[in-house]
Amino acid sequence: MKNFFRSLKTTVWTLLGLICVFFLGSYLMPVYRDVHGGMNDRLLFQWVEQSALDHPWATSWFFASLAGLVLLTVNTIVCSVQAIMGKWSREDFLLRIAPQIVHLGFLCILLAHLLGAGWGYRISGMLPVEAYAKLPENRVLYLNDLRPLVDDRRNLRDWAAVIAIYENDRRVATGILGPNTPLFYKGVGVYLKSFDLQERPIAFLMVNRDPGALWALAGSVLFMIGTVVILILKWKKA
Repeated sequence: MKNFFRSLKTTVWTLLGLICVFFLGSYLMPVYRDVHGGMNDRLLFQWVEQSALDHPWATSWFFASLAGLVLLTVNTIVCSVQAIMGKWSREDFLLRIAPQIVHLGFLCILLAHLLGAGWGYRISGMLPVEAYAKLPENRVLYLNDLRPLVDDRRNLRDWAAVIAIYENDRRVATGILGPNTPLFYKGVGVYLKSFDLQERPIAFLMVNRDPGALWALAGSVLFMIGTVVILILKWKKA
């Protein structure tokens, strides 16, 4: 069993299996839109509890991919431990440490997704101008103003929303949101998705807190550094 988890064949076959499962998911997702529609609007664990468990066939690809990722994680950890416990020398230090940096980056990215899936929150909805919306952690979101930006011909070219965040009845952050300009405060991102100016101006906002964001960033940097070092060393040996 130990040889199975540290085998490179296990890695290759697991990755091949994941590719096949993802192809199956690309077919099942549009077929069962009502089941998969909430994946982007809710936390992953919430979607699993509220939708996926009630439709095992439609989401079979998801659970199969989850099992594959667990196997790949164990395989990565066992291989890294085996490599670290082996004999090292100055001549091959970089060549041996670089793959472990890639492995560490991969594990950090998986940890980031795990944290974001279970311990963050994602809230979205319509908020009228000069109205409040309660947020977790004793915070309140206030929409001050909604400003459509038009050109000389009075055609809409952009839009912006002026918001404020209050914490314990004290204003702690203000900002102007745009289509690609969110506001961040202590790991919480506020995004402007759309708006409606008929009758009373209303903005469609999304508030997202992802506790794994920094882990994902660290993992991406480590993965890139390890990959670049491996390519350079392989290029020098060629």
